[in-house]
Amino acid sequence: MAIKRFVFILLLLSFIVTGCGNRGIPSIKQDLMDKKLSVLMLSSASLSEPAKQSIGNALQKWRGANFIAYDWIKDLNTLDDSVITKLKANTYDYIYVIGNELFSSANGLIGQGLTMGKWTLLQSQLDMNGSASTVIDQASFLHIDSNQVESLKNKWIQDLLAQNVTVEWVTRSDRPIPSAWAPSEEADHIILLDNNDQWFQQLSFQTKQHLASWIIFYSPVNEAQLKKAKSIGVSVIDISSALSAELNWAQILDNRLEAMTNHSWKKGGFNYNEKELTELKVK
Repeated sequence: MAIKRFVFILLLLSFIVTGCGNRGIPSIKQDLMDKKLSVLMLSSASLSEPAKQSIGNALQKWRGANFIAYDWIKDLNTLDDSVITKLKANTYDYIYVIGNELFSSANGLIGQGLTMGKWTLLQSQLDMNGSASTVIDQASFLHIDSNQVESLKNKWIQDLLAQNVTVEWVTRSDRPIPSAWAPSEEADHIILLDNNDQWFQQLSFQTKQHLASWIIFYSPVNEAQLKKAKSIGVSVIDISSALSAELNWAQILDNRLEAMTNHSWKKGGFNYNEKELTELKVK
């Protein structure tokens, strides 16, 4: 009788254990695993330490809370052989490229069709040399609103001119000074850099002749040219590189997570929103 009771208890316990194995957490985990996403994160060597920390924190969050697998290749100056090896060896649903200087090589890899994954390129700083404007159209491209940048530059110049200061302008023929700032009768306040080896001598002479208190480079110049102009002894600004942008990387990456989980990724160019771009100002 005791043996029968013991066998009955064993059978009862086995039914309970089997039943528990078909309910609750195990089946939920399997559902998540079936939907698991994979990400390749590629980030530039020029990113600030806080930006790199935000990326690391976001990736850990994606893996821990959303079961997203990832590889991260950091401190890149270009998308090199290590990236190509990863793309050939693994399947990724999404590839993120953070850093302006990586865009050119990213365009080349996207064009090679090494992966079916969705590419997203994220501008990390203001675009001084036009690299951001050449992003391939198969990718999603997050960038700082160029109209907002130009509006801020224009406002700064207008506020300066409202103080009735005298300005000498330095630019190139393909970037003329707006007539509202330098009317035709003030053409002798403009110096063109095109094929002009004597631009500095001309600038120095005109600045003294007009008693100018400001020199504004309206077209981008290098550091050596800027240093030369500053030696004249008046205020100098290269308006093309005078702005700084503060990006909220935690928010930017949270929004990328939302796009992945909601399957709302789209190709094309998109401005950072007001929560992602927290500040844009003249330095």
